[in-house]
Amino acid sequence: MNDLKKEFAKYATRGYLGNPLGADAYAYLRASSERQVEEGTSFSRQIQTVHMTAERDDLRIPFELIFFDDGYTGFEFEHRPALLKLLYEVKTKPRAMHLILEDIDRLSRNADWQQGFLLEEFSRRNIDIHFYINPGSALERYVRGYMAQEEMRKAKERMILGNKHKAMSGKITAKRPRYGYVITKDSRYSFHPEESKVMRWIYEQLIYHGRTLHQIAKDMNAQGIPTRFKPGFWSPATLYQLVKSPVYKGVFYANKHRGVKTGEYTENGKPKQVMRLRPKEEWIRVDVPAIVSPEEWEMAMEVMKKNAKRSLRNSKKRNWLLAGGLMRCAICREYSMITIIGGTKNTRLRYYACNSRNSNKARGLGTSCLSPYILAEIIEERVWEEIESVIYEPELLLKRYDERLQEGELFGYQEQIEFIEKQISELMVEREKFEAAYQRDIYTLDEFEEKMLDIRKRYETFKKSLEEIKHKLEQSQLAEDKKEVLLATLNLLKKAIDDAKRNGKKPSEVPFKLKRKIITLIIDVIWVDSEKGVFQMEGAIRKTITLDDPKEEDNSNNGQSNGGTKAERGEDSHVSSPSKSNESKFGLASDQRWR
Repeated sequence: MNDLKKEFAKYATRGYLGNPLGADAYAYLRASSERQVEEGTSFSRQIQTVHMTAERDDLRIPFELIFFDDGYTGFEFEHRPALLKLLYEVKTKPRAMHLILEDIDRLSRNADWQQGFLLEEFSRRNIDIHFYINPGSALERYVRGYMAQEEMRKAKERMILGNKHKAMSGKITAKRPRYGYVITKDSRYSFHPEESKVMRWIYEQLIYHGRTLHQIAKDMNAQGIPTRFKPGFWSPATLYQLVKSPVYKGVFYANKHRGVKTGEYTENGKPKQVMRLRPKEEWIRVDVPAIVSPEEWEMAMEVMKKNAKRSLRNSKKRNWLLAGGLMRCAICREYSMITIIGGTKNTRLRYYACNSRNSNKARGLGTSCLSPYILAEIIEERVWEEIESVIYEPELLLKRYDERLQEGELFGYQEQIEFIEKQISELMVEREKFEAAYQRDIYTLDEFEEKMLDIRKRYETFKKSLEEIKHKLEQSQLAEDKKEVLLATLNLLKKAIDDAKRNGKKPSEVPFKLKRKIITLIIDVIWVDSEKGVFQMEGAIRKTITLDDPKEEDNSNNGQSNGGTKAERGEDSHVSSPSKSNESKFGLASDQRWR
């Protein structure tokens, strides 16, 4: 990665880029990929051009006024942290009235409206923008951006069309071959000499020997069969994804999936995508060498269905208040806490435990953290106690939800909507002018149709962007609605608890679904350190809490003096004897066997 301070020092004079005697100015830099950042192809050049621009315009840039987004796309601006900080600062307490950019595409590559919107935002705050490369007029910016976007769109269309033609000629379009195969020079599948035998063995074990995917994966890891995957260890989930692929019965489908944007973004601001199936009639079938017969493949599918049903029958439904990734292990900081059933045949005990012991990767690498199990009843009770305290301190929730509402203000969703609506209005005026000019024979029919086509494309782009931003604004405003719903729910619970206390009664138990809903609305994640017996809550409630409850400790001591149950004494055939000190304080078991 680049050393910003080191690069700054190359050009700085008396601690400034540009003219040390000039007026203070901001600088904004953006490298659009990690490769650019690491190799410096964009970063170092921008530092130099920003310095030259500051010298040219008698401005100076101190190090603390440089805002740099490394590895962020230029087609979105709401997920670039440095740009957002800069926008927030100039809106609230600006430290300079000038901003230096190498080129307009560092600010945004979206010429449809984002460039104009961001320029207007800075202009509204009386920030003068200085470019090393003059971006030209709004029309010139639009033409440059439109050409870049059109070229990108056409490149994607050419790639899709090329893949279709490739598949229709009987060739493979996959970038990487499936396990068990290699791709030949003429883009066809051929058997991998070792992996194809392994895949055949997996199907035989499943179909003819009645073994489960879990058993097969365990054997493969024990035998040291190499994988082609990053973790380096076989898991039932990996085998399931392989076995269910029709390629092993001799059928490869091209043009099967398409990428759909989720509306979310990666850490470097790139839009996330999920793969969705295209309509089956759009799939292109390519025949490949088969590792199993179609009949054997169907038999394997049936065996996996039966195993799944048997697994569901053997697992009784239980209410786990903190399941589903809500709790994570604070010791290894890598795995979530999963649910475990222990205890005796007659007295079942529920535990949460770090998933590192259950991970083939962690076991193979020897990185399982081996943290103690923690009794579900105890941590669920302690978490709910903290939630109940919020009933009497709703200002914590108000603060949390107000922060979410402020995001909409920071991104300027309403301002974005107004800007785009203004662009649409101006576009309609432009259309009317062209129509009037055509009526006066200033333009030929071909010229007029070309102008109208351009206007229609721009209108559709504005309309789509407007719908997306309105949706973002609605999502931001939903936080207010959720806040009202949650506060109303908590007020009802508070009233029920207060009424029960006044009448000398024990409050009724809150329904599980309601508890779960309230917890997920309030808490983002719970970090559990089962060795120290503490957990840290993050979200509307942010605090570190111990599981060492004196009342529980007294009860535990009393139970030990009376002998207790088998489970309390650790005399369970399924669960090893826990540490006495841990069990009495935290309900932890330090060396449980996994079930």
